[in-house]
Amino acid sequence: MKIVMVATESAPYLKTGGLGDVIHSLAKVLIKLGHTVYVIMPKYTKLRREVSRRAKERVSLYFDHRWLTFDIYEDILDHVRYFFIDYKDYYNREYPYAPPKGDYYDNALRFGFLCLASLQAIRELKLDPDIIHIHDWHTGLLPLYKNLYYHDLEKVPVVFTVHNGMHQGIFDAQFLPSLNLPWEVFHPYGGIEFYGKINFMKAGVLFCDVLTTVSPSYAEELKQSCYGLEGVFREKKYFFGILNGIDYDVWNPEKDQLIISKYNVRNFKKGKLKNKAHIKEIFGLKTDHYRPLIGIVARLTAQKGFDLLALAVEEIIKEEFDMIALGSGEDKYQEILMELSRKFLNFKVRIEYSEELAHKIYAGSDMFLMPSLFEPCGISQMIAMRYGTVPIVRRTGGLKDTVKDVLEDPKNGTGFSFEEYEPKDMMNSLLRARVFYDMEFCNSHRRWSDIVKRCMKQDFSWEKSAKEYESVYSTARMLRLYDH
Repeated sequence: MKIVMVATESAPYLKTGGLGDVIHSLAKVLIKLGHTVYVIMPKYTKLRREVSRRAKERVSLYFDHRWLTFDIYEDILDHVRYFFIDYKDYYNREYPYAPPKGDYYDNALRFGFLCLASLQAIRELKLDPDIIHIHDWHTGLLPLYKNLYYHDLEKVPVVFTVHNGMHQGIFDAQFLPSLNLPWEVFHPYGGIEFYGKINFMKAGVLFCDVLTTVSPSYAEELKQSCYGLEGVFREKKYFFGILNGIDYDVWNPEKDQLIISKYNVRNFKKGKLKNKAHIKEIFGLKTDHYRPLIGIVARLTAQKGFDLLALAVEEIIKEEFDMIALGSGEDKYQEILMELSRKFLNFKVRIEYSEELAHKIYAGSDMFLMPSLFEPCGISQMIAMRYGTVPIVRRTGGLKDTVKDVLEDPKNGTGFSFEEYEPKDMMNSLLRARVFYDMEFCNSHRRWSDIVKRCMKQDFSWEKSAKEYESVYSTARMLRLYDH
């Protein structure tokens, strides 16, 4: 199959979260399975890999009441062919989505244009796809535009993957004419109207052929509650939850060039101890090596559970855990973490995005904490397990699907989980993990090592998930053929 993916980011060009990892990793595996994959995304100012080859110059598009002209650049990486929409007025910005203080005023136009320009690129470059696979709200208008203006692509089905139902792309109705959308599509039932506003995600859900999200549990959660869109999700007949995977070429402690000591499931004890000493030195933690080290790598947002963490840090430190956190995001949470690090000597924070430090934290921590308010899939817990770092998670979304609680399943358990979004519940999970950790390091029991080994033996590679996407693509093609 020829598959065109449209997304706002893809590693290594640009990555702000899990979406960036997903696009490139999934594309790579689909190519290994024999498919051709193209990725279309914006040409931002701050791409981390140089892109200088033009595929097409001066493509014209009527948008926002005028003719706009843009160029299409291209690059090939790991056999994935990338196309970049270069329109500087929209993508030559300091931040890809929004500055720390709030959204760009014209995000409706920036991402509406991406949808329309991607369809125009497919036509101009004669990509002739069998499937168009779009990702998250930023691409949600694409299937609607295809139905309205691209009748030459009528037989091409669209698969829409929701990575995070909280962010829906909701904008004032005044943008409708600028977005080249007729008022006929602005109504609540079967249209993109949402409490008097435009909703990009609603458009994607309604007009795609097949809908997916990033874990089976999250699919069920979206049907129960999704900030007002749950009814639209419930009505979608073809809706599947497919777990994300992780790229084992990138996340592999046996070959990782970014960690101080490589290791595998047979020799992890020495390797993790060396990495632990190294990361503690980087963060300035001068405590005994036997104290359990909790790692956190996350975007600093409410979703990731930092309100809960703030309420529990004092007790965590009192129980003689060490903790390190890495991330950047909302000003509020950056300030909270910095204040906590000033207050508690054994809680250290780096407010930055650093791929290298992330690798070192996964390798050097004993436990990895994810107290998420909600978590569509979560990749960090999979990476942590790959590195033999035992996850402590709230039982929600993909965390529920990937982490088996040791107390519920002693023979197969890979971590510790809690149900309620309460400091007491999270603390209980940490203390349960602490019991197993201390049993080994104080009494020579091997229960903790058994959990670590089970973690490292888990298979979260993309192959299984990619085959499920193959089935989804086939379903979408059959539906489109049946309709026509």
